[in-house]
Amino acid sequence: MSNNSGKKGLDPKLGGYRGGGRFRSDPTRLYLIRHGELLKARPNTYHGQMDVELAPAGVAQLERVADRLAGAPLRAVYASTLRRSAQGAEQVAKRHGLPVVQHPAFREKHFGVWEGLTYEEVAERFPEDWARWLADPPTLKPPGGEAYLEMQARVLAALAEIVAAHPASEIALVGHGGVNRAILCHALGLDLRYVFRIEQDHGALNIIDFFADGMAVVKLLNG
Repeated sequence: MSNNSGKKGLDPKLGGYRGGGRFRSDPTRLYLIRHGELLKARPNTYHGQMDVELAPAGVAQLERVADRLAGAPLRAVYASTLRRSAQGAEQVAKRHGLPVVQHPAFREKHFGVWEGLTYEEVAERFPEDWARWLADPPTLKPPGGEAYLEMQARVLAALAEIVAAHPASEIALVGHGGVNRAILCHALGLDLRYVFRIEQDHGALNIIDFFADGMAVVKLLNG
């Protein structure tokens, strides 16, 4: 799902939304961003709440996002308390003279003993849990970690707070792959069973309009 703005430029005013036979009031627009590529990361690894820095390529990815949002009238920029999120948020915020507001609720899902392991290593060491994870992502809780449903609950509670704090305004959040998918599932009305049907590339930009009546409209996905 995408619009026609492409990755080289972005019109921050993509128009209103008319649905249900009535006009909806001005929304709060969320620019939901995934952090960039990580330093010395092994492919297909569960980093979870490990505090990993951005690689030079990851910094470049967020600079491109910052360029795209340079003309957006941002009122606030949010991040998790993990460095890869906060570092990317700083790149966006500096274009607007804004501080980065860090919130622990936006941290990536805690994968417990799986953190630092590749998918293949998890499948080999925890075959039963791995099979359950593939079959039922929302409820499987890795040893020492949290379930996707638990993560989504904390993320959505914090998201509701920041959306309410900025009515009819534009804000940005530099999140994580799992966090962003949880928000997008909520906005699209998707059950978390389908969470991995949503792609989130490093440096991905999503745009979601949140209306006062609870309606959410995804304007751009993984752009």
